Amino acid sequence: MHLDYIIKLPDHDFITASRHQLTSSVYAACLINNVGDVGYSGSTYIAIRSTKYNKSISANPRDDFNRLVKLQEFNTAALDSSNKVKPIVIITVDGGPDENPRFPKTLASSIDIFKIHSPDALLVLTYAPGQSAFNTIRRRMAPLSHDLSGLILPNDHFADEVLAEVWSNTVIDSHPVVAYYVNSSFTSQVSLNIDESWCGRHVLQSQYTLQIVRCDSKDCCSEWLSNFFQVFPQRFSPPPVPLAQGSLGLVIAANDSEQDRLYGSLFQRLQLSKLIHKESNSSSIPFDYLCTSVKQSILKRACKIYNKYFPSTERRKTQCKTHKSKIIIIDTEISSSDEDKNERHESKLQSINK
Repeated sequence: MHLDYIIKLPDHDFITASRHQLTSSVYAACLINNVGDVGYSGSTYIAIRSTKYNKSISANPRDDFNRLVKLQEFNTAALDSSNKVKPIVIITVDGGPDENPRFPKTLASSIDIFKIHSPDALLVLTYAPGQSAFNTIRRRMAPLSHDLSGLILPNDHFADEVLAEVWSNTVIDSHPVVAYYVNSSFTSQVSLNIDESWCGRHVLQSQYTLQIVRCDSKDCCSEWLSNFFQVFPQRFSPPPVPLAQGSLGLVIAANDSEQDRLYGSLFQRLQLSKLIHKESNSSSIPFDYLCTSVKQSILKRACKIYNKYFPSTERRKTQCKTHKSKIIIIDTEISSSDEDKNERHESKLQSINK
């Protein structure tokens, strides 16, 4: 890749055999080295589906994740010493509608993953439109495409099996590739009956991120599996806020294009959270507070009653509906008590007049 021009690629599924209507969903594990840096190497899992019988839906990534964590090739990347899914799971996805974490169906799919495996935190991050070229998975597509050069797939139903066999023999950077054909009959749907009360305690959504974190209530969640809460005492990752050097020190930059702006590392942002809240005159600010692409929609997505930000106005309305009945009851009680007071006041006046 050249660095002298902007690289943009559309967000889409990988169509591996258009005439056979075969689509591949590719998952790349990224191993962390001894220094703590996240690398580009690791095992690869490919789920091959027929778009003729199996459409691209939000249940596919959920089912694929549940399947790949059971593969022996993913033991190092996905499981801890007790053979359970590691306590912190970070997934980066393209911005397609079946993967983008800001949509209700993908939210429900991620909640299913969280409830099944019970990690401390599940973070789903998506790239901005046109920026999927920087997704780690793109580095795996070159050798995978190379193995298909000159390959002629049979015209019967064995095409999917041949494709899975070819890719399963591929080795990328000394790591194995596992490919399976997923039959449409094994695909389950995602329930959209989202518990909004549960989401209010565990979920934080924004334009490009989804954070699902264990709560402190022992009646709801089990004990923490890591020291995540000690690192994130507020439980969720702080928003990216650009800072600039002012006359009195660091201040919030007017925009993200300002020169010498500083976003800082994760730990710097955690340390500067009090400064950011003081500068913004708020105890909590929306995660997309200074995101240029959604800056005009911040006020519409924020709920003043519950001091919470949502990735869309629809999500805000849906979650606020769960508390609407309580507000109506309170208002009714207040109005009824006022009427009682008025009646008692009028009766006193009548007795005095008498």
